[in-house]
Amino acid sequence: MAYMNMKKSTIITALTAMMLVAVGLTGCKYFKPLDGPGMERDSTDLSALGDSVSIGDSLNVVADDAAQKQNMEAVQAFVEQFYNEWGMENLLDYDYPKQHITPRLLKCLADSYEFECEGECLATWKFFYEGGGDVGEFKSRQITARDGNHVLVENKYVNYEYDVLLTVIKDGDTFKIDSLQQEVRALNFNEDEY
Repeated sequence: MAYMNMKKSTIITALTAMMLVAVGLTGCKYFKPLDGPGMERDSTDLSALGDSVSIGDSLNVVADDAAQKQNMEAVQAFVEQFYNEWGMENLLDYDYPKQHITPRLLKCLADSYEFECEGECLATWKFFYEGGGDVGEFKSRQITARDGNHVLVENKYVNYEYDVLLTVIKDGDTFKIDSLQQEVRALNFNEDEY
């Protein structure tokens, strides 16, 4: 019965504040009163809600997740095709990779070439191994999309493991590899593990 001891003016002030808050909330687009067709009790027709309820926001999140997943799958398929159609045995055949990389990466591969050569020379081995020394026989490759722009390529050899993180961008209706970051995880791992 604490309200009995309160002054009449304090109670009126509190009630007035609560009414102002209620009026303010009903003026907000997310709290406006829902009336009209489909707003009867136990109604399942949500079309009359318009933008007053954030159900559409939830649907957009689901649609965005589906689109992101589809993009990740497309990027991964692009990188898988790149490695399947052009391999280590073709390191000096620059025509294929040049069709699938950006001018930025082309310049980087040209600048990274450290040996004497005539004509155009690209450090294309960076897609497969760091360079120098014997990596042994190739054993396996795993390609995994990390997100819609990054794909991890794990190359395993008999005596060597080499990972490279590719950045892939959209170029018109296809993709191009824009950069690569080398990540060597283990130089001499146990053959029985893999």
